Amino acid sequence: MKKLVLATLALLAGLSATAGAQSPAYGITLGNVQAVRDSTRNVSTITGFLANQSERNVNSVLLTYVLYDAQNREVGRISEDVVGPFAPGQIKVVKAITPLEFARVNTLEVAAR
Repeated sequence: MKKLVLATLALLAGLSATAGAQSPAYGITLGNVQAVRDSTRNVSTITGFLANQSERNVNSVLLTYVLYDAQNREVGRISEDVVGPFAPGQIKVVKAITPLEFARVNTLEVAAR
């Protein structure tokens, strides 16, 4: 139990340090964004941790990712609508799937609604 609490605190600390990947008006942050390619299904899965660090419920969050190739050229954008509600302090794993091939992903926007 102690390890779970420490891991959660570490996660929240990492999320709060995520520059450019938050909705400051609502206190919603996205951190630990990673992508994995499944060549057998020909899709990539992007995952991350979405946290409500505000003191109010949030109904939904729109996430927008920008995908880049190995030469750092944009190859596409994908959006994922994460339906809530999200209670204050709640952390949720988010997942977006795309058939696009890319070398790097950045979070463009985290828009709370």
